[in-house]
Amino acid sequence: MAVHICYLDESGGCEPDDAGPSATPVMVIMGLIVEAAKVPALTRDFLDLKRRYFPGRFAQGPALDHVLTEIKGSEVLQMTRSSSRNKRRQAERIRKDLLSIVESHEGMIVGRVWVKAAGTPLKPTPSYCYAVQDIARHFGEFLQVNSSEGLIIADGRVHASNVKVAHSIFTQKWRTGGDPFGSLREVPVFSHSENHVGIQCADLIASTLVFPMAASAYGPGISGNPHNSGTYHGVRKMFGERVKGLQYRYRDETGRWRGGLVVSDQKTQRPGSFLFKS
Repeated sequence: MAVHICYLDESGGCEPDDAGPSATPVMVIMGLIVEAAKVPALTRDFLDLKRRYFPGRFAQGPALDHVLTEIKGSEVLQMTRSSSRNKRRQAERIRKDLLSIVESHEGMIVGRVWVKAAGTPLKPTPSYCYAVQDIARHFGEFLQVNSSEGLIIADGRVHASNVKVAHSIFTQKWRTGGDPFGSLREVPVFSHSENHVGIQCADLIASTLVFPMAASAYGPGISGNPHNSGTYHGVRKMFGERVKGLQYRYRDETGRWRGGLVVSDQKTQRPGSFLFKS
């Protein structure tokens, strides 16, 4: 039987979208599904990508130690917004190569995008618990369809929050009324992103692709906010279809589409399909 891993990470914060000059207009919680047998090749390819685009950071030390030096999505977004054409092009090439790596290893994504209402913060723990439960359901469906078993490995957060999120799955999984996550063999485990290429890939997809696409689609419209950037529209236009194609979606027993990137637009209730339209 096959085994799949869903690597979980997030982008954006829970603060109100008008809380400060750099407040995030959306929050993305996303899982990257990869077959466990493909993780070694994914790891090698992703480490090569890091060395290719940031050679100065990986000039010394054992090659496998390079996993410990992360390329954060926030840095790539700064390059995306840069006045330097070369930096903007480098950020574009990073996205292209990242997507090519994930596609070549048949990775798929599920997740939730919260579009924050003006002046209204998200509740951190309830929002995260709800999103992870949702992702676990979609991942569980993927596992059943593919006759596979799976595990969720999430980027570690605050300890108390980690416990509550894992427990929210625990109470459903081991309830007497039946296990809604039968192919998921354990509750989500939290780890350090420095040790998992899968989490690092999930971070870059969430923060350099889904986040700017969502900011462009559902946008802040707040003057001076760095995320109210025309360059984000370019990300959505160039990569929207490729990101759309990575989604794992399925029809439930009523025939309704489920899974993929689910958008909760608390601002104007626009549909999730708007995420991909340029």
